[in-house]
Amino acid sequence: MPQPSRLRFSPRSIWLAGVPFVMLPLFVGLYLLGQNPIAPLIEALANEDRLERHIEELRQENSGLQQDIDALGPGRFGIEKRARERLGWSKPGEVVIHVPDKR
Repeated sequence: MPQPSRLRFSPRSIWLAGVPFVMLPLFVGLYLLGQNPIAPLIEALANEDRLERHIEELRQENSGLQQDIDALGPGRFGIEKRARERLGWSKPGEVVIHVPDKR
């Protein structure tokens, strides 16, 4: 008479099957004691979304700044021109005249 075959489980399958049986009572117990274990997870996910949006905003700002740098062109001429226009800088010995806008 043949012997019935025994089921063999790998350590990984035992571990995967056992985790829910340990974690579920742990979460329920913490919840009943007034310590909601889910709230920090939800807060972390919301924080992650906020940080991803901020990263995207910074990438767009970085792209705009890179376009400004590229528009200045090679050499110092573009930087010097931008400094003169926006900051009113001048070279030694130059006289800067500011003309007010007609409004």
